[in-house]
Amino acid sequence: MKHLFATLLPFVLAAAGLPAHADPDGIPIAAAVDAGCERTVVLPGATYLTGQLTADERLPHPLTLLWSKQSGPGDVTFSNPAAAATEARFSTTGEYILRLTATRGNAQASATVAVTAVAQPPATHLDPLWTPPYQITSPFWHKRTKNLIVNWIPHCVRKLCDPQNREGSIGDFVQAGQILAGKPAAAHEGNEFCDWFLYNVAESMCLAQMIDPQGDPQIIAAQAAMRQTLDDWIPKILSAQEPDGYLLTRATIKHLPHWRDVRAHEGYQAGYFMEFAMAHHLMSGGRDRRLLDAAIRMADCWVRNLGPAPKQAWHDGHQGIEIALVQLARHLEGGPEANKSKDYLALARFLLDSRGNGDEYDQTHLPVTRQYTAVGHAVRAVYGYAGMADIAMETGDAAYRSAVQSLWGNLINRKYYITGSIGSGDTNEGFGRDYALSNNAYAESCSGCGEIFFQHRLQMTWHDARYADLLEQTLYNAVLGSVDLEANNFTYTNPLDSSEPRYPWHNCPCCVGNISRTLLRLPTWIYTRSPDALYVNLYIGSRLTIDKLGGTPVEVTQTTDYPWHGKVTLTLNPATPATFALKLRVPQRHTSSLYTHTPEVPGLTSLTVNGQPVTPLIDHGYALVSREWHAGDRVELDLPLPVQRVKASDMIAATSGRVALRRGPLVYNIESVDQDVEAVLAPDAPLTTHWQPNMLDGVMVIKGTFQDGKPLLAIPNYARLNRGGRSLVWIKDR
Repeated sequence: MKHLFATLLPFVLAAAGLPAHADPDGIPIAAAVDAGCERTVVLPGATYLTGQLTADERLPHPLTLLWSKQSGPGDVTFSNPAAAATEARFSTTGEYILRLTATRGNAQASATVAVTAVAQPPATHLDPLWTPPYQITSPFWHKRTKNLIVNWIPHCVRKLCDPQNREGSIGDFVQAGQILAGKPAAAHEGNEFCDWFLYNVAESMCLAQMIDPQGDPQIIAAQAAMRQTLDDWIPKILSAQEPDGYLLTRATIKHLPHWRDVRAHEGYQAGYFMEFAMAHHLMSGGRDRRLLDAAIRMADCWVRNLGPAPKQAWHDGHQGIEIALVQLARHLEGGPEANKSKDYLALARFLLDSRGNGDEYDQTHLPVTRQYTAVGHAVRAVYGYAGMADIAMETGDAAYRSAVQSLWGNLINRKYYITGSIGSGDTNEGFGRDYALSNNAYAESCSGCGEIFFQHRLQMTWHDARYADLLEQTLYNAVLGSVDLEANNFTYTNPLDSSEPRYPWHNCPCCVGNISRTLLRLPTWIYTRSPDALYVNLYIGSRLTIDKLGGTPVEVTQTTDYPWHGKVTLTLNPATPATFALKLRVPQRHTSSLYTHTPEVPGLTSLTVNGQPVTPLIDHGYALVSREWHAGDRVELDLPLPVQRVKASDMIAATSGRVALRRGPLVYNIESVDQDVEAVLAPDAPLTTHWQPNMLDGVMVIKGTFQDGKPLLAIPNYARLNRGGRSLVWIKDR
């Protein structure tokens, strides 16, 4: 047996990519060493190293371990360099390689791990712009949002008012209210986590009210119907809240204990209720506090019951309440309940810190501050990462910052689709191995929403445009493409090679309201701000007023036909002259190391202020224009929108020998209704763009010629599968 082990081990180690060396007896060291995954550390924080070692203790000589610095610009200090699990601290920023060496006698085996040490983000994070009343003047977005308001949300409302709907309905809230009123009640109809479907749709109705219909009779009628629905639903929802603030219809109707069954997603559902409540409060202009007060009672209930001993330790099976608690804490700042904010932040952190000793599927396998690789269920993951980013933002905790940056790097540079989607489906609704990005991706629509939430928080933390680049990519391709053009149908999954049409409903309709509430938060994604700076993250024709910028309210108008054309005009109307910085995102479109774009986007084509050319300073991807602004000041910029060929890393097997097409934020597909999708596009074939007003609700197509001489026609990914057939992103180029 000893000789069999000695014979086989070198082949085992070689298959794993690990060295195998022999001791003086000619027997391999029998140690397979893994130093862990590539990661980032935000100084002055530490990175947690957990070396993995497989050794045969039957062999002679003691086995010793040693961590050391192989390369890097500064000093590295290990808390215990002889332990498999240890911490490393770095004296300065830069790229480091750390080595873990296992020694037995004169033989050694080793492995390395790359660590990037970066400086802290700016001391003060940016503030989100809660979605205010606004106009959408963009022809592109006006059509998309109108169809959501006129078609999709009313469809969802009808489903949730249908007593025969087994995926949850307003009827469950009525029955829970009956129980609490001491009256007979019917059985619970939905599954254990069905309340949130209604909360998401209700929040979408609130957000839809924030859009100025600009005289459109269909939008006006749909908004009026939504207000009637909210007037009907809100008392029913509030009747289901228990006296202590707890709210979960299944638990109330079935008399179930609270905070026991992680399958119920109690925190996930509670978080969505809080977000619905805040959206309603904003919709009412702060005048209607019914739902906000209920959300505060709910949060207070959770604070009273969960936390360090003697309270109950607990975490949910699905992250979500963490980001809602932080958002509620921010929502209450400056108001009479501001003193509660610290308790809500503390609970959000406690719930995250309670994870560990569990399973990768729901990200409980390690404490969150020691998670550096994106694993498990993709939606749960990005909601959890967004919550971690919130805590890092609010506390400045270096361990949280380091984990968030490491997870972001692994996600974006190892597990990120060109469409901005995530979740290959190699595991249950989740991530696979690094570079396992098959074109039959799972790519759940909700994971696209969560990816937007995550990137938005990172942009607020780091003041860096690359996160807004990624947000834009996911918004235009992954999330917008999850509904059809008329917004009558949606898709739960978003593969990059598919013939499956969208459908009106799903037996787990978690995405139906999440899609619409994400798409109707446009002002939140367009702008972030500080007291003396406005960051323009997206270019969307719109008009809104920012309540205080440079000490005064400022109306901001964007006029543009982006993404079809690159010209953008911003008109600023401060109530009084005001000095602040305008920071305009300069799209780079190559944020992920997985993809190479040809040609590269060269930056801004031009920038003028009141007609005068300006050569701005570019700071972290933003063109900086700082001055005293007066009513009517006008900034004009031109964004280049060349057709780009995109090649994927050789590490991704599914894209070998294929190329993708992109123009601006839009990734393109070819469809079988137009051509043979297995045809080859020569690498040097000319590509041109053409506006097709009568195709797919008006669309800019890319035209070219395949190698066999037949025409190529590519359409944006969001418009795919509206005409039947097969649609795919990656085109053969050899």
